[in-house]
Amino acid sequence: MNIIRKFVKCIIALGVVLIFSVNICAANNQTHFQVKGTVIDSISGEGISYVTISIQNIDGVIKRLAGYESGKFSFELDKPGKYDVIFHSIGYQLKKREIEIKEDSPKVDMGTVSLKPSVEEIGEVVVAVQKPLIRTEPDKIVYSIETDPESKTSNVLEMLRKVPLITVDSEDNIQMKGSSNFKILIDGKSSSMVSQNPREVLRSLPASTLRDIEVITDPSSKYEAEGTAGIINIVTNKKPLEGFMARINSGADTRGGYNAGLYATSKIKKFGFSVNYGYNKFKQPDNEMFSIRENFLSTSNRFTESEGTNKYSGGMNFLRGEASYELDTLNLLSLSFMGHFGNYTGTGTKLTSDFNTENTLTRRFENIMLNANDYGSLSGNVDYQKTFDKPDKTFTVSYRLDNNPRNSNNENEIKGILDYTSYRQKTSNEATGRTHTFQLDYYDPLTKVHQFETGVKYILRQNISNSDILRFDNITNEWVRDLTRINDLDYNQYILGLYLGYVVKLKMINIKTGLRAESTKNDGLFKSATDTTFTNRMFNLIPYITLSKNLEKNQNVKLSYTQRLSRPGIWYLNPFYNDTDPLNVRYGNPKLDSEIAHSFSFSYGKFTPKFNFNLNLNSSFTNNSITQYTRLQPDGVSITTYENIGKNQNFGAYVYGSLKIGKKLDLNTNLGVNYMVLERGGGQGLKNEGTNYNGSLSLRFNSWKNGTFSVFGGLYSPRIMLQGKYSGFSYNSMSFSQGFLDKKLLISASVNDPFREIMTYKNTISDKTFTSTSTNYMHYRMFRIYISYQFGQMKEQIKKARRSISNEDLKSGGNSGQGGTTTVPQQ
Repeated sequence: MNIIRKFVKCIIALGVVLIFSVNICAANNQTHFQVKGTVIDSISGEGISYVTISIQNIDGVIKRLAGYESGKFSFELDKPGKYDVIFHSIGYQLKKREIEIKEDSPKVDMGTVSLKPSVEEIGEVVVAVQKPLIRTEPDKIVYSIETDPESKTSNVLEMLRKVPLITVDSEDNIQMKGSSNFKILIDGKSSSMVSQNPREVLRSLPASTLRDIEVITDPSSKYEAEGTAGIINIVTNKKPLEGFMARINSGADTRGGYNAGLYATSKIKKFGFSVNYGYNKFKQPDNEMFSIRENFLSTSNRFTESEGTNKYSGGMNFLRGEASYELDTLNLLSLSFMGHFGNYTGTGTKLTSDFNTENTLTRRFENIMLNANDYGSLSGNVDYQKTFDKPDKTFTVSYRLDNNPRNSNNENEIKGILDYTSYRQKTSNEATGRTHTFQLDYYDPLTKVHQFETGVKYILRQNISNSDILRFDNITNEWVRDLTRINDLDYNQYILGLYLGYVVKLKMINIKTGLRAESTKNDGLFKSATDTTFTNRMFNLIPYITLSKNLEKNQNVKLSYTQRLSRPGIWYLNPFYNDTDPLNVRYGNPKLDSEIAHSFSFSYGKFTPKFNFNLNLNSSFTNNSITQYTRLQPDGVSITTYENIGKNQNFGAYVYGSLKIGKKLDLNTNLGVNYMVLERGGGQGLKNEGTNYNGSLSLRFNSWKNGTFSVFGGLYSPRIMLQGKYSGFSYNSMSFSQGFLDKKLLISASVNDPFREIMTYKNTISDKTFTSTSTNYMHYRMFRIYISYQFGQMKEQIKKARRSISNEDLKSGGNSGQGGTTTVPQQ
């Protein structure tokens, strides 16, 4: 194994040397031609700030950039020839100037370029600047994944660590503004596969398939009221081209994992389609763990020590497609589907020992575990969009179907060593969630000052969970079903929502406000030794308002308030009793209610082509938070489930900054701090409060043509939870990428944690009945290499409805291994 690692390192090092050598030689022999000038207003004669400039030749657009605040601009070209330079700025007419670069004239001064104020809206012309790594919009912050060179070798979960307001802790739990209650959308549509298994799915998705990650800090009334912290919208990569285009890619890592993918898109007259397929194989070598627990309720089993190892491997297929047909210029029918299907298997051993108050061994057993899990999700959308002669006025009718099966099978053998009965057990759980959604949306920009939107949505959610527990009978040599331990669930949820939204854009201030009314009915049948039925109904009015103002010199401020809801999904409700580890039992709670949060936020931003700064202050409070809670029994068995018992107060401050130094170096930083107060109601006497902080710094160096080198690192403090805290940790990574053949061929390499092979995580949990500390040692260092090739060309993006279904109401961000399912592996 050491020989293989050394060989891989030598190959990567040799590749780096060759690429550097080739590009240094090329750079030394290459002549750059400089073009400069100034863009002014044709009436006032003043410079126009940040004009979009596109340079094109017979091969198409070769460069896009933004001018400076003063109106001046400059750019470099690699070879002589004739070029068209196109200038565009909002409120001005498009202008095109032709220039000719000659071999004997390395510098060209275009002088003054004057733009006339536009009288009418610019038609179909769209000109975009080179994307910055971070940009802000009125209600969200956008991180450009495709601009970050590390995205070529990283998965989506790893890239989330770089996104403002988002944190990913040592156990890959995701938080937004210090809260684990948020929604995840893909291309503006809800994805049950991500809502239910965020860590697992995002870890399996290559970041190279994405364009942006949007952090929607203040969702408007058109979004369902779910997600107290906000929404994470993952935008996949769609090429705005015409004809046929495809991209193939593959990668591998030093753990034996690999991935491959294909993206293709085409348009034939009025019909267009695109498809994206990927496969990811992952492997995690042996991890080690050690834990110690003190049980204040027992004298014979006062101290419990456990040590063990585990490993796992698995694979996932991801498929996404879109198609559209233009009935005529005002009517569009579009279809989309998305799905993933995967499985993983794991093995582990664990030795558990109990000691009494005199530190004498009283009980010992070994647990040999084998688990196999398969999961999937298939979602489909049908959208009809009616547009009008009035620009941007739309009416949309949508239907969406989501189907999400998940099956787990666990087998464990308990070998009693001292005062513990040996046995063999199999547990299985088949759970399915199915959602039907119907939606109508209407949007009308009444004037340039006033905008209006309204819509109605109906959702039917059907959740089914069936489980079996079998014990091996040593007398008959047969597996026998335990009928006393049935824990099945049949659960339906009906939601009807109506929203109204209004936007007014005044000279001094912009106001965005709205109101959403939601009626919810829950019907359930909990099948156990004694069947239980439960029904509850809720009605909520959810207000929303945002005040924003654009200040001078590209500065803006924003103040907002909203109410948000969080409904528990199947993995929180699932009553499946998972006792694969007999001293650590987990199950969900089918009687959970929705939690309600009040959220306030203030933000300030300043954005220029060279320097960006954003400050976000927020606070929220919830009185019936869905909280994970662990209690210990006198016999030493800990039981973990969920209850509506939490009071959660959160006060946070987050800072993002970026600085462009010259033309080749970019620095970015994310800093966050939040103070949390967590309390369990009902006279339980549990309360925890404290400060969490995190910070990251990235450096990107564009030192040669079509090549980049980047370094990234971060630090997380221990994270507060109701009964303890999660481990703090640090991380770092390096990567480089090189494009060839006009960037059609891309080769990238990266390394995670090059200076540390093993990562140590230490978590603590306690209340007045027990205290427990667990330590995990995980292999973290990993080398990756990635290759992709693009061919073909297109000119028009596949059209789809501007508005579509987006179910963002299921609670995300929790540990999908909780609630009675097998713990999701970490990669």
